[in-house]
Amino acid sequence: MIPARHSQRRLGKTRLMVLGQHQPPQHELVEDLPAILKPFDLLIVNRSATLPSSFHGRVERTGEALEIRLASFQGPLAEGLRDWAAFSFGAGDWRMATEERGPPPPLQKEDRIIFGPDLAAEILSVTEGRLLHIRFQGPHLEQSLYHYGQPIQYSYLKQALAIWDQQTLFAGPPISTEPPSAAFPFSWDLVLQLKKRGIHLATVLHGAGLSSTGSERLDELLPLPESYEVPWETLRKVQETKARGGRVIALGTSALRALESAFQVDDFSRHRGMTTLRLGASMRPRITQGLITGMHELGTSHRQLLTAFLPEKMLAAGFAEAERKHYRSHEYGDLCLLISD
Repeated sequence: MIPARHSQRRLGKTRLMVLGQHQPPQHELVEDLPAILKPFDLLIVNRSATLPSSFHGRVERTGEALEIRLASFQGPLAEGLRDWAAFSFGAGDWRMATEERGPPPPLQKEDRIIFGPDLAAEILSVTEGRLLHIRFQGPHLEQSLYHYGQPIQYSYLKQALAIWDQQTLFAGPPISTEPPSAAFPFSWDLVLQLKKRGIHLATVLHGAGLSSTGSERLDELLPLPESYEVPWETLRKVQETKARGGRVIALGTSALRALESAFQVDDFSRHRGMTTLRLGASMRPRITQGLITGMHELGTSHRQLLTAFLPEKMLAAGFAEAERKHYRSHEYGDLCLLISD
């Protein structure tokens, strides 16, 4: 499937393939969602903003250059944006495919990485050579992160991204390292049309993490544990939706992961924290009947998650048809709506 190569996500029409257990694929547009969803359905959205999460620096001990890409916010948010899981990369930039990068310099616990005169990071642990737990150091930390950081992006894109390119309509606290991109095509007009149709919205906060390291071995670690919070108001709306016979639809895999993590126990005591939940064919959602997501490639962790809703055979047939119809993949591409019942 051809990736979308530009960030002009709100220009033109974003296509939406609808896949369900008991119907052939339907090809619609995202703006048709008010007619596709039903009154009393509840749409769950992730209100996380995306922090510029690519940092170029030097190892203080050796002077060697490297890139650090933040992978997962370790929280809690009340203590600021200091603690992160991250991956190290050899020197280079987004124009070079990650799998073609040279190896990063070897790192060890207590190394410091210098990004600028007012921003550094201490390495608290190293796993598998490149997975790091880091703690940022410096005054005015959030300002420095935005000053020295750049958006994470990949070589299939044609232009350098700006910070705003990674923000959605619902953006709030910046704890995502890559955008919860299923919300990119949403406009306020679409939100109003959904509400007029009787379709409700509720929010979660989830730190969407790094999608690829360029290493098959390291990609097996994804997704990492990620910070999430589901407000009590959202839990209440879910219960009301179920009582009225409506469906709960997640806008993006990050919204899905947060919501399902909160409902893993009946007393909802886990409505915030770090989620390690991995949905798939062997672990299906308890609460969610639908998922709006991008066009994910076979073999990725996101594609494996989709088997929690539909069998892989059905997904493969639908995605093959989408490819024949020239759907665009990746974060600025087209979407699909999966309905499990």
